[in-house]
Amino acid sequence: MAGGLTFLLSSVLFGLGLAVDAFLISLSNGMSGTRIKRGKLCADAALFAVFQFIAPLAGWLLVKTVAQRFAVIEELLAVAALAVLLFLGIKMVAEGLKKQPQPLIVSKESKCAPLLVQAMATSVDALSVGLAIAGYGWQTALIGSAIISLITFAAYAAGHFVGRKFGNVFVGGASIAGGVIFIIMAAEMFLSGV
Repeated sequence: MAGGLTFLLSSVLFGLGLAVDAFLISLSNGMSGTRIKRGKLCADAALFAVFQFIAPLAGWLLVKTVAQRFAVIEELLAVAALAVLLFLGIKMVAEGLKKQPQPLIVSKESKCAPLLVQAMATSVDALSVGLAIAGYGWQTALIGSAIISLITFAAYAAGHFVGRKFGNVFVGGASIAGGVIFIIMAAEMFLSGV
């Protein structure tokens, strides 16, 4: 496994940064007052986790395929990964600093179709992680995606309970924290020579 502790830390940080959107959606669903059973909550969290597992792997596969065919652009992909992380971080911090931060997509109902759209929407950022993990082998990329997925599952479940208890209080702070994590990761990539 490439990097040991560094790999583990990076995967956890990616997971925390990417899980923010799932947390915010779950938070808003929890604030809606709709009481759902634990089995349904676990199924909803699993849906988000599956998308967060597949998206980084799809991005990784896309980058690997492109990089193998066009070795010239490998360096450009590293720069693109840095730019994407920095952009996402700044965007999340800016959204968190708004006076009345809003979750990405708010759904009062927890039916399958809206939840599926929410899960797909939150996994778009995870697709860009494929740029950042392009140097990983397939096993390492698989393990990293699994870590991201587990963190997303936990964040979604936690968001529902926090939303039911505390309402809007944490929405802006969660977005800022996720953004700061992405900015730190971009800075680390830059300092290590991209």
